[in-house]
Amino acid sequence: MVCKLCQQKYDLRESHIISEAFYEGVYDKRHRAVPISMENSELKFIQKGIREKLLCGDCEKKLSKWESILKRDLVDIGNQKSEFLTLNHIDEKLFKVEGIRYKEFKLAILSILWRMSVTSDQFFESYRLGAYEEKLRQKLLDENVTDEKKYPIMVSRYELDGVFYPGTIMGFPPGKYDQIFTVQSFIIWGHRFMIFVNDKSFPKVSIEVFLRNSGELFVDVCSLVELASPKSVLSKIYDEKVESMYARMQ
Repeated sequence: MVCKLCQQKYDLRESHIISEAFYEGVYDKRHRAVPISMENSELKFIQKGIREKLLCGDCEKKLSKWESILKRDLVDIGNQKSEFLTLNHIDEKLFKVEGIRYKEFKLAILSILWRMSVTSDQFFESYRLGAYEEKLRQKLLDENVTDEKKYPIMVSRYELDGVFYPGTIMGFPPGKYDQIFTVQSFIIWGHRFMIFVNDKSFPKVSIEVFLRNSGELFVDVCSLVELASPKSVLSKIYDEKVESMYARMQ
């Protein structure tokens, strides 16, 4: 079979669309979880995440390396303490992270988004990227994400009454910013990643709201109550999200 990433013929692994590492805290006592999507009403138990024969062994290792770095950073950001990162609070709803390994962090996020697009599993049907699927494949293969203005990423953290809950994985339908930019988003380890799927133009907003190649990232703190009903989430306008975050950074 042909590996979806390197496009060479190899024996393929049962690849996780979202790494098993991010399901910690999601499984019940019988190691089961129920993935939730805003567009998918069918509920069923899974025991090892959603998997599919997608990648060869070498490509699987490459993506796993990036995901390990992402997981380490998300755990530290979640715990609000780290030996590797510097975290400074701007206010109770916004903090700044410094020291992120930009390349691996961004490759990990884009690799998850890409796998959501290439999988045949219907749970991820709203993540079809069209022409950007091949563009992302090439970027992942070349490990080339040096341009921070291409596929920029925003990150939010979810809490309830001041308590962080890492055991949250959720999918969303695509949104729009400024009626131009398609925004794909998902929650893993209690953090929502919003990817502006575009490699030609950049939104008219300060680049500071996005992950920087310097390793800096502003994270805004949101309430889990926002996710309590699809209406409250889907009615949220991305334009307001971006502009509100930028205003608090001033």
